[in-house]
Amino acid sequence: MNRHESGTGAGSVELSSASPALETPAGAASHASFRPTGTMWFYLAAVVVMYLSALVYASVNGLSLSSLYWYGLLQPPGISSEDARLAEIETPLSWNIPQVAWFVYIKGAAVLVELFQYWVIGMLIAAGLIVFVSWEKVRAKMGFGGFKANLLATMAGAVIPICSCGVVPVLAGMVEAGIPLAPTMAFLIAAPMLNVPTVFMTAGVLGWPMAIARIVATFGIALTVGEVLSRWQRKHRSPRKFLKIHVPPRLSPEMQRFAFQFGLLASKHPNGVRADQLGPDGEQKLVLLEEAGLVESSPAGLWTLVEAETGQIKSVGACAILPEGGAVERTLGQKFAEMFRLGLRLFIQLNGYLLLAVLIAGAIKVLLPTKLITDWVGGTALNSVLVAAFVAVLGYVCTYVEVPTALALMSKGMGPGSTLAYLLGGPGLSLPSIAMLSGVFRSRVLVLYVGVSFVGCVVAGYIYNLFF
Repeated sequence: MNRHESGTGAGSVELSSASPALETPAGAASHASFRPTGTMWFYLAAVVVMYLSALVYASVNGLSLSSLYWYGLLQPPGISSEDARLAEIETPLSWNIPQVAWFVYIKGAAVLVELFQYWVIGMLIAAGLIVFVSWEKVRAKMGFGGFKANLLATMAGAVIPICSCGVVPVLAGMVEAGIPLAPTMAFLIAAPMLNVPTVFMTAGVLGWPMAIARIVATFGIALTVGEVLSRWQRKHRSPRKFLKIHVPPRLSPEMQRFAFQFGLLASKHPNGVRADQLGPDGEQKLVLLEEAGLVESSPAGLWTLVEAETGQIKSVGACAILPEGGAVERTLGQKFAEMFRLGLRLFIQLNGYLLLAVLIAGAIKVLLPTKLITDWVGGTALNSVLVAAFVAVLGYVCTYVEVPTALALMSKGMGPGSTLAYLLGGPGLSLPSIAMLSGVFRSRVLVLYVGVSFVGCVVAGYIYNLFF
């Protein structure tokens, strides 16, 4: 097959001179173009070493292996009831820096054992969304979101029990499957903050008024963030304005042919192509490709291919997927094979952020243990909603653990509004979760998520204090 190549810096154009129809297996070009960097291999090796370290440490010291997988805790065996969610070996705090660093590492490794299973499942869900969901149909139906789409996504997050860390790869798959960023973020907020098991756990332990307040506050935060993002994306259509990672979507055969035609013109006109050069519906189709993150327009109204950014966790350049995609009718087996390949690719790309998250969690467990948190928030001196919200960010709490932790805090004197702020912020707003989200979102989206969520936690807590 003959090739025409035109260099455009980081995003060189590589286009087949043949028709994009039935020659290339679906997904072949994009997968063949992905080559893990040395850094990615290093992160993968580090994940394996940390995972094994926790298992070996627990076995050698006679600790509970089940507590590792259920709660990410280094815990003696035989502990039951709610204590099993909180009890952990004591960490000696001293000026012995190597010793403290070791405990940060090994407690982070324990968290990794718990998160890894959800991380892998999240990758497969993300890949399945990309492979099996029609990107163009979703975009045509949902547009840039809106209240109805955001509300449905929040309700879905409230029903689907996904932990705060496992939801990160899932949301990446949702965006690449064509689901607008606004409802995707609404889902991200609702899934860890609020799902069916946590609602009943909150009601059973802390009472139905607290559970209902948690539901109302979560919906308020999720819908607020969703509305702002809907407005942003209407103004800036390309997902590359908001996302760091980009997996090219699966286009229909018609859009594949149009993209291929545009790619040929772009290779001959490096300064840009006018929409009228592509026919009467060229503008409309180019807008769709822009929403797919494949092309961009200049202030002069000229369209060019998006250049790939090298040295980051981005996918290959937009042009690399132009000759392939939905143009080939794939069997169910081929789709599943592609799903596993894509899941592996996402896993390799994002491992660095998983490591960062678990190391932050390990540091928090060592430097800010649960006992210290209860002393800070308990009593009367610092018993405030604002402090509780800050503690929720600083103190690593995985989903389903926030309720027994809040119960322990209440036994130390934490007020009802502070408890609500902690329940909302603990699962979804902790530093490890933010670290992992930084691998997917650009700074403006991350600031919006953290800012609105934090303010929402504080406001909800203060309002709750007015009534209870």
